[in-house]
Parts: sequence; C-alpha cells; structure tokens
Amino acid sequence: MSRPLRILLVATCFPPQPTSASLRTYAFARYWGAAGATVDVLTTRKRPDQGGFERAAETFRLHEIAYRAPGALEWLRSRHKAGEAKPDADGPARLGRGARFRQRTGVFGDVRMPDLSASWVRPATAWAEAEADARGPWDVVVGSSGPYTVHFVAERLKRSGRAAAWVADFRDLWVDHPSMTGVFPFTMRERVLQRRFLRHVDLVSTVSDGLATVLRRRTSAPVEVICNGFEPEDFATLDPAPSLPADGLVRLVYTGTLYPDGQDPRPLFAAIARVRTAQPDVYERLRVTVAGTTAAAWPDLAARDGVSACVECRGAVPRPEALRFQRDAAAIIIVDWHRPEDGVLTAKLFEYLASPAPILAIGSDATSPIARILAETGRGHHLGRDVERIAAHLVRLVRAPQTLRTEPDAEAVRTYTRERQSLRLYDAIRALTDGDPPDRAQAARPPKP
Repeated sequence: MSRPLRILLVATCFPPQPTSASLRTYAFARYWGAAGATVDVLTTRKRPDQGGFERAAETFRLHEIAYRAPGALEWLRSRHKAGEAKPDADGPARLGRGARFRQRTGVFGDVRMPDLSASWVRPATAWAEAEADARGPWDVVVGSSGPYTVHFVAERLKRSGRAAAWVADFRDLWVDHPSMTGVFPFTMRERVLQRRFLRHVDLVSTVSDGLATVLRRRTSAPVEVICNGFEPEDFATLDPAPSLPADGLVRLVYTGTLYPDGQDPRPLFAAIARVRTAQPDVYERLRVTVAGTTAAAWPDLAARDGVSACVECRGAVPRPEALRFQRDAAAIIIVDWHRPEDGVLTAKLFEYLASPAPILAIGSDATSPIARILAETGRGHHLGRDVERIAAHLVRLVRAPQTLRTEPDAEAVRTYTRERQSLRLYDAIRALTDGDPPDRAQAARPPKP
C-alpha cells in the first residue's frame, strides 16, 4: 500500500483517564502515527473525575464523543465512585459494598455487561459513519476492549463497508474472564455477542499467551500476543527527590490493585512471621509499603499471621508517585496469579521491569507467564508459595541486599517497551492490508517461551 494506512482506533479507555488501559491505547495511537499511519482515535468525552493522565495528540487525531447514561445509571456511577474507598472508624479506607460487587462481577467496570458506555455506542457510531462517508472508509478499525461496547462500533463499520478490516484487541478476557463472573441474565447475551464478534473479526490481539490460547479456541482469526509494555521516558522524567523516608527501614513496595480471587500475598506474610520468630532484628527493619485502591486489604491479610504492624498503606496515589515508590524500593513485590493456566499477565510487571529495584514474585509457580518473563529478562526472583524460600530472601534483602541484585538482559527488557509492542501490532495490521510487514517485526517480537 503506497498511501498511508488509515486506522480508526475505538477505545473508551484513553487519556486523560489514568488507567493501564489508557496507557496501552495511547501507545497504539502514538506509535502507529509515528510509523506513518493516519490514525483517528474515537473515545468518550472524559468526566471531571477521569483526568490526571494528560498527553499530547501529536501523531493522531482525537475525537471525543460526549454521552450521558440514563438517569438511574448515572446515579449508580456516582454511587460506585463514592463507594470505592469507604473509611472505617478505626482504620484505613475500605472498599464499599458497591465497589466490591463491581470488582467481583465486572459490571459497570469496563469488563462485563452492563456497562455505562452502552449509551455511547449510538453517537460514536453516528460520528464514525459520517466521517467515513465524508473522507472515505478506513483501512482498518481497531476496537480495544473492555468494555465490549467498542466492538459494536467496529462491527457496524466493518459490515457497512466503512472499514475494510476489523481488529479486536482484548486487554482482558470477556465471557471467559477468570475472576469477574458477570451477572445473569446478561451473561447469556454476552456469550451470543462474543461468538458473533469473534466470527467476523479479521485479527485478534491480546496481552498474554494464556489469554491468546483461550481466544484461539473461540475464533478462526489469527491471534497476536501484544504485551502491555512500559515507557522508559516515564521514569526518566520523575522527580529525583526520594519518595520514601531515609529511616533505615527496608521497604518492599507493591503498587496497584490486588484481586483476591486470583492473587494471594499470604505466603509473604507467613514468611515475615517466620522471620520475626527466627531473626527479630531483621523483622524490625522490614516494611511492606502498599499503594493502590485496594491497599486497605493488606493489613487484614497480614493480621492473620500477626504481622500487620509491618504494613504501610499509602492508598491511591498519582501514577508518578507510584513510579517513584518503585524506583526507591529495596525490592518490588508482584503477586502472581495463583492459576498459571489462566495466563493472566498483570500490566504492572512491565513497569517493574524498568525500575532498578529487584522484583520478588510471590505466588503461582515456575510455569507462570511472570516467571518466564523474569527468567528472560533477568530482572528478579520468582519465589512461588515457598515460605522458607521467601523468608530467606527477606533476610538477604536486609542483611546483604547486593546478593539479590541481578544482571538484567537489557535487550530482553527493551523488547517490552510500549513502542516495540505497539509496532508489532502495527506490523500485523499492515499484513492485513498488503501482506508486507517491515523487517522490524522480527526484531520486536518477544522471545518464545
């Protein structure tokens, strides 16, 4: 194809919304445009409470479509926002009942049906149809979900001839989500829709080999694994001032959400309890610093082993502050998904790859995707559920921290930059239109397991 490739990226999650999903879709638009494509991004008009990740639209055109859900759903949205962190009288903020329901089922949370963005589909589709009628059809429409609603827009454009090809990007599984169960009877409708969408797409992308395995059972379209990745510049521009106090304590840092249905940090606390008994001087210097919307769950988990005093809750913090915590930590904790066969690969892992602190992975086993990537990159230690082994590493962290430092494989780490991962998908999109992806594709492909 001699002219620039015209791509429409449909994604409700996009800057300035401060989510890991926005980081992925922004990287797609940014790097596809820089590679020579003409990229339009179709997204929602963001609400006042959805800011914080402002980014320039230098290599693409941004089109925000306003919408308002029915009154009852808008009321539910306000209740969900208010219930995300409900303070206790005697302790840190706890998740409210509505937030716990949403976390368990995925409804109104960009994963399962219903979703508030359902009211956005009609005006978004109308804009896209008018744009295609005025400027000509797109070569490719890419719908990045969740929520599933983006695929309604993409499907309509493909079936009406306003887009020549359709790519469905699944950041999470939908019907087969390993922890978000959905709500009956919407689950029946979801199964029908997923079958329909996957029958008509030309290409599917997702974030891990495990999720790709599930999707390949559902579609005859090719499935590409495009990891979430990290941006080196995010760390280069951080405030150099220390984010953690210089008080002689050794801090293990965890940033992000904890999903209790799939992640279990209790082996860490069992190990800390063992250290307290065997080497109390080491225990006195250990702290687990947690930042994120579910930080309040950690003291309760630690209390089961009598070590809640070692947990420091920072709550939800701006992303630059979370990155500084990672940079300044003695070690970074990642809690692996306890069923490796689910193929869950948290986006937080890739941020951790770019931090200087050693990574300690807790949970699952050596067959997990996180264990494989840590082995490829040389960035840390996968400790599984072995309490004795975890305890030994904690003692080393306090008494001889240099022994936990590894020699990372710099090229393997660079494989997981957002630029390289985004360009891998761009090459696959190019192949849909002219079958001639550039040589860069092989260089950017991550190592096979």
